[in-house]
Amino acid sequence: MKNETKGIAPLIIAVVVIVVVAVAGVGVYVATRGGTGGGGGGTGSDIASATSLSFDVTESSTSSTMTFKAKDIGSTNMKLRIEGTAASYDFIYIINGATQTMWMYAGGTWLDMSSSYSTYWDTYSTMLSGYKTDLGSWTGSSSITVGTVTISNTQVNPSLADSLFTH
Repeated sequence: MKNETKGIAPLIIAVVVIVVVAVAGVGVYVATRGGTGGGGGGTGSDIASATSLSFDVTESSTSSTMTFKAKDIGSTNMKLRIEGTAASYDFIYIINGATQTMWMYAGGTWLDMSSSYSTYWDTYSTMLSGYKTDLGSWTGSSSITVGTVTISNTQVNPSLADSLFTH
């Protein structure tokens, strides 16, 4: 039993660090949204009507990186997959509006975080909405920088397999 406890402690530490850095990243993002967009003209009208998106986010103030994949945008069945690195820890979040479940992969283990589904849903669906707003001036060929956040490798309406949103 003691050996199992030793294996769980690093996992718990990794989960706590990832959650704290992710929440801090959201706070920094919201606080710095007043920055200027890069990429110049364009209306970003494709972003506004997109039902699926894929893009990378780099947060320079926390040195965190994330790849967002979203499917069924604009519906209660929206699915999100966020893969990233925060504080030297790799993580994956899968938030599924259709099943109202949330899974997190950290430290080599999948964790059912569905008891906190509403919190993650509110946080990351709001974050996605903000990124969509920021991408409103995206021209289709460059990145957008807002404050300390850079959004790049944007794909509008990519075909995203349902298997991306399961663990």
